[in-house]
Amino acid sequence: MNKTLYFSYEKLDFLELRYSISNQCYKQHIHNSLSIGAILDGQRIYTNKNKTITLEKNQLAIINPNTIHSCNSSSKIVNKIYMLYLDKNWCFELQKSIFPNINEFIPFSNEILKNKTLYKKFITLCELLFSNALILEKESCIIDFFCSLYTKYNKNIQIELKTSEKIENIILYMKNHLKEDISLNCLSKEFNLSTFYIIKLFKKELNISAHSYFINLKIEFAKELLKKGFSIVETALECGFFDQSHFHRNFKKIVAITPKEYQDNFIQ
Repeated sequence: MNKTLYFSYEKLDFLELRYSISNQCYKQHIHNSLSIGAILDGQRIYTNKNKTITLEKNQLAIINPNTIHSCNSSSKIVNKIYMLYLDKNWCFELQKSIFPNINEFIPFSNEILKNKTLYKKFITLCELLFSNALILEKESCIIDFFCSLYTKYNKNIQIELKTSEKIENIILYMKNHLKEDISLNCLSKEFNLSTFYIIKLFKKELNISAHSYFINLKIEFAKELLKKGFSIVETALECGFFDQSHFHRNFKKIVAITPKEYQDNFIQ
């Protein structure tokens, strides 16, 4: 039986936690956030960019922001898994408190962390977030875990390679036009670039097509609206999905559950 729960809280608006008991598969996708995952049993096939790894218990999967990835069951066996999503800006502020000389977010160079101590701390953190503990205790535990994580792996991280100004401008344009059905021709005219160049640019810098990236942006925005209480119909329209079945299909491909299940399974 598949089951999914989400934790979100307005006083901890920099994070979202998902707990699932599932063997469902996800299409490769991206998040704007830093994502950390851990399974409680079995194995998962974790793909990060073009690298495929077997994720097991006592390991942490690390997914840097805007990195194409998937993490799917290796068989039809159901797994229990935690996925924590953290706002990139919040992570950067915490990094600056540990490494005062940095001036931008530092991503991890490791896709998998094989560290039983940090794994146990992560599971404890996830269990605490789903509990009735005081907000101060939850926040303290979050900061303690990430300080341990960054301190332990500060020698294994590298300065993030900046995306080109061209692609940053295209992404900003996409974010400002989520209600629209943007075409490659539209982007070509807006930025005076050939459609072929735009296709190559996204593939080279983000390892994802422009269309898939735009759909991901729409779904990430849809998740925000659903958490705020928008109806599914309103959310679909705000995100530029004028066909409900198209919205449901794309949402489930990326999130692995329907918009209604996502909205219903939040623990506030």
